[in-house]
Amino acid sequence: MDAAEEIPMTIDEMAGRLKCSRGWVQLSIDAGCPQDTEGRINIRDFMLFQLSNIHRIRELAGLSPMETVGKPSDLRPNVKAILTTQLEWLQARSTKSSVKQAAKMVYDKMRTVD
Repeated sequence: MDAAEEIPMTIDEMAGRLKCSRGWVQLSIDAGCPQDTEGRINIRDFMLFQLSNIHRIRELAGLSPMETVGKPSDLRPNVKAILTTQLEWLQARSTKSSVKQAAKMVYDKMRTVD
């Protein structure tokens, strides 16, 4: 990761930078993602937190448990779990039908690849 990923950001800045919803960033914070004293987070900590805590994020989101193959020494397999969780969360929480439809389309496509 480069130095830009270490710069603390607000929730809105993080959502804009990562092109995700503000609610998704807030969900990770609610699950325990580390923040600085001003409530800001950096991309590195945000991503590592999600990789290590996807089960907690799913639980908080009200989604069913998911088996993952990532280990503390190699969390790369959890990337798919994060994407799956985001897509399921968007289908359940988005207020825009177009976002729900797009999330479902990508989710269904991912399932056919398995």
